[in-house]
Amino acid sequence: MGIRYAEGLKVLPILAPVADSTSVATSYVDLDTAQWATFLVQFGAMTSDSTDTVTITVECSTESGSNATEIEVPFKYRLSSAVDTDSMGAITSATAASGAEFDAEDDNKVAIIDVDPASLPSLDDYTDHRFLRLVLTKSASLATNIIDVIAVLEPRYPGNAIPSST
Repeated sequence: MGIRYAEGLKVLPILAPVADSTSVATSYVDLDTAQWATFLVQFGAMTSDSTDTVTITVECSTESGSNATEIEVPFKYRLSSAVDTDSMGAITSATAASGAEFDAEDDNKVAIIDVDPASLPSLDDYTDHRFLRLVLTKSASLATNIIDVIAVLEPRYPGNAIPSST
């Protein structure tokens, strides 16, 4: 039995841990060779109450650096339990426009976001929206929250040298 080094998955950090009070977008991932995309959004401690929120939306684009062609994407997500507990929340659908909102009750949890790349061409008249990113919009009352995002892609061609996705 050998070591696999996640050869069946492509793991990409797309937002390094950041303590910031402003909204932030992740790097794009290229879904050209991906069969599935999952994003792990880890929240640190939010400051106080339900007015401290982070809203997550998913966007796809025709280019990895474009801000002119984004289309918001519906997605499904699931919230983990907090550190040192072992349960999962219900799978929930998020609409493209409103995304999903997380608040202080979600301290130290992970939001698991799933997007099916095959669903992207049906969102508009274009078939070339293959670059995906998350946008994390923080409420004005949220002073700071440490947050990071990791993309986990299921590649069409798994192996030791998986084609680039960034």
